[in-house]
Amino acid sequence: MSAVIETQDLTKIYEGAFKGQDVHALTKLNLTIEAGEIFGYLGPNGSGKTTTIKMLLGLIFPTSGKIRILGRKDFGSPAVRRKIGFLPEGAYYPDFLRGEEVLSFFGKLYGLGGADLRKRIDWAIELVGMKHARKRLVRGYSKGMRQRIGLAQALLSNPDILILDEPTTGLDPIARKEIRDILSNLRDEGKTLLISSHELLEVEMISNRVGILSNGVLQTMGTLDELLTSRDVLLQVGAMSAEASGKLTAAGLEIEDQVKDNVKIRVPDQVSVYDALELCKTQNVPLLSVAPRRETLEELFVRIVGAAERAKEQS
Repeated sequence: MSAVIETQDLTKIYEGAFKGQDVHALTKLNLTIEAGEIFGYLGPNGSGKTTTIKMLLGLIFPTSGKIRILGRKDFGSPAVRRKIGFLPEGAYYPDFLRGEEVLSFFGKLYGLGGADLRKRIDWAIELVGMKHARKRLVRGYSKGMRQRIGLAQALLSNPDILILDEPTTGLDPIARKEIRDILSNLRDEGKTLLISSHELLEVEMISNRVGILSNGVLQTMGTLDELLTSRDVLLQVGAMSAEASGKLTAAGLEIEDQVKDNVKIRVPDQVSVYDALELCKTQNVPLLSVAPRRETLEELFVRIVGAAERAKEQS
């Protein structure tokens, strides 16, 4: 695999942007995104995600550092931009246009026309499952349909790279699943996707690698298998008395879920599993199963960002 997006010590400072003080939006970002992968770019609001995307698109310029896209330094040139499809957060289109008219307008901005444009529109609409609504006015589209037509717009130039900002936010579960399947299929076809999102479960389900940004600094980056470690153990037990429950909790165990005679108990990594099992035995708590519990992306995100915030407060 070869890198299609590379940044080296990428830095963006907005001089005098906040009460006359400089804002360090991004600090020495070293990012590598490989061909044919989905990269989840995560971070709280104000962490520098949008600033990064704007620089990759050539809309703003870095204070310092380097960017290479598809191996080229002229990342803001029209030739490179044609290789990138972009879906902004909350994409809105004139509601008096029909779906295919929206795509025709953007296709002409790409320099397409005639039979070639019509073929591209047909291909993109078919790919995102909007063939049935291509002649409907945008004002009659649901939010999921608007996202689909926005994704079709991003695909019109048949780009090598897709940059998607919050592609599933606000969608119902069925629409999310449909968009997720489309994105996975695009990856399987060899396209590279950078997804910026707060929908961590969605990112966890489809990403090959993720990077977590906080305070303009990339805190961690890697595959989900590398980052999401088995940090504790989950016990599934049967019915137990209130006294037994109290003693388990006092010993540091955490009761996560309790439905009648089925109770899930988390054993944190600082508590010995053997001590937890022995305690269950002495309290006559029936043990049903023992299994390692992998940290979720949401838990990793909270842990990493929380540590970054504490370090900032102490500095």
